[in-house]
Amino acid sequence: MSECCSGSSIENGVVSGCDFADLRQDLALFETVLNTSLVGLYIVQDRKFCYVNPQFEKISGYTKEELLGRESSIVVLPEDRGMVRKYAVDMLKGLRTEPYQFRSLTRDGRIVWILEQVTSVQYRGRRAVLGNYMDITGQKNVEEKLQEANRQLQNIIEFLPDATFAIDRDGRVIIWNRAIEEMTGVKKQDIAGKGGYAYAVPFYGERRPMLIDLVFMDDESLRKKYDYIKREGKTVFAEAVIPSLRGREVFLWGKASPLYDSEGNVVGAIESIRDITDRRRAEERFKYLSLHDSLTGLYNRAYFEEELRREDGRPGPVSIVLIDIDGLKLVNNTIGHDAGDSLLMAAGMLIRNSIPDTAVVARIGGDEFAVLLPHCGEEMAQVICQKIKMKVEDYNALNPQVPLSISAGFAARKDASQRIFDLFKEADNRMHREKLNHSQSARSAIVQTLKKALGERDFVTGGHAERMQKFVTVLARAIGLPESKENDLRLLAQFHDIGKVGIPDRILFKPAELTREERGIMQRHCEIGCRIAMSAPDLVPIADWILKHHEWWDGGGYPLGLKGEEIPLECRILAIADAYDAMTSERPYRKPLSAEQALAELQRFSGRQFDPQLVAAFVKLITNSEAC
Repeated sequence: MSECCSGSSIENGVVSGCDFADLRQDLALFETVLNTSLVGLYIVQDRKFCYVNPQFEKISGYTKEELLGRESSIVVLPEDRGMVRKYAVDMLKGLRTEPYQFRSLTRDGRIVWILEQVTSVQYRGRRAVLGNYMDITGQKNVEEKLQEANRQLQNIIEFLPDATFAIDRDGRVIIWNRAIEEMTGVKKQDIAGKGGYAYAVPFYGERRPMLIDLVFMDDESLRKKYDYIKREGKTVFAEAVIPSLRGREVFLWGKASPLYDSEGNVVGAIESIRDITDRRRAEERFKYLSLHDSLTGLYNRAYFEEELRREDGRPGPVSIVLIDIDGLKLVNNTIGHDAGDSLLMAAGMLIRNSIPDTAVVARIGGDEFAVLLPHCGEEMAQVICQKIKMKVEDYNALNPQVPLSISAGFAARKDASQRIFDLFKEADNRMHREKLNHSQSARSAIVQTLKKALGERDFVTGGHAERMQKFVTVLARAIGLPESKENDLRLLAQFHDIGKVGIPDRILFKPAELTREERGIMQRHCEIGCRIAMSAPDLVPIADWILKHHEWWDGGGYPLGLKGEEIPLECRILAIADAYDAMTSERPYRKPLSAEQALAELQRFSGRQFDPQLVAAFVKLITNSEAC
């Protein structure tokens, strides 16, 4: 007798205590479970199928008849068979507990992903392997799509222009893009998965980069570390100056936001950092220029007027000094704006070095400076004016080329009721009264400086001015001009080319033929010379002649295109004398002509460039002269 089930026995071939009907019902139930299971089940003995359920047939695409007795590897993609064999053996030995995944090859050639788990069983008295076989292709496709989306996101982040990194809830780095590698010098492989990210992020060099921490907490002490910070929802924006980032001071902008999982839980944070140094420098430069004069570096009129308004309500003494550069317009119009700018910069430096540190000095106009002297009475303001004038004298002694001349006026508040802008007007009136006395002498000094500069230029060496005076005097006498005209003609001969002090040497002394543009610049010397002459009382009578001394008899000259007797007689006389002396003198680009050759040229251009009657008189004069 042997046991069949608890409480039952077999005696004389009859089962007692165990109902075969119940057994049949249990078997039917087990068979229903196996046949309706959504998991594929199989039994393998000696590496061959000896049982498969309907779900296994459905997944593999094979029928039970096609599978039983065949090698179990038939349903495994050949490339995965070695891996499956190893995982199955490890699981049967208890070395592996987790199910494994592999690719299955169905009967119709499709590849599906399988999640499998195996265990050792007894089947019909022999050892066998029972396998659970699940089709996870749909899940795998979703995972692959998520992974691909994640890869794409990683690629997008990787190549973002902003330095970007992300951390998980425990502070470990999970994203570290190229831009932050370049910014910090820390490579991704050296920091990924680590929690010490703060050491690599250049926000004040503290243990933690406060901005990303502010995603999780709002700490006022951390906020104070930034020049600018604001919060929009859970996102934090900030700007900070970093004294040294890889050897240089930089301004950084940062943005930090939380990261959420699919259920809305915060799982980390992401931060982007941007180097805004160029922008901040430009903003600072713009702010500087909005308050300062770009040429001298002093404050501008807008800033000075604002300071006046601030000072208006303050008690105590205050003084204002106004300074004007004499003759600046003449310098700009004759020598050029570069020379005028040099005078302005020199004046600004002299004024700045003559006043207390508490004073405010500004360039408030083209040629005008203003000084605000808080806590300064009339006596001190007068001392400062004298000090500025002494420095101007010292400057002129060292820089005689173009003299600096100033007119200054000051006013001091006598009682608190006096308005600051009334004080400004009083100083301005005093300055203009002084300028009336200075302006003429300043212009005369500048003209004398220009005359000296003219004498030092190569084009007036070799006795040119003296010869010109001789030629125009002799010709004037020959045609019967009164003696009073001779003096003006000699003055014209001496100063007719004074405008050339405003012509660049590269054009004035060019050995080759001038270009069209260069000729245009050269022809401006007539207008420049006229403006110089108009600024000096001694030269005013010849200013118009200086303007017109390059006009031609036939109207082909410059700058006005006058012709015939429209051209002043003095200019026609000068033109002949000037041409003759130029032709008979040596030039950088040619040798001198003989007197006969020069006279022949004058006759050739008679009636075109020169007055024909004056040419005839001059030729006769030179021919009969012993000097010839």
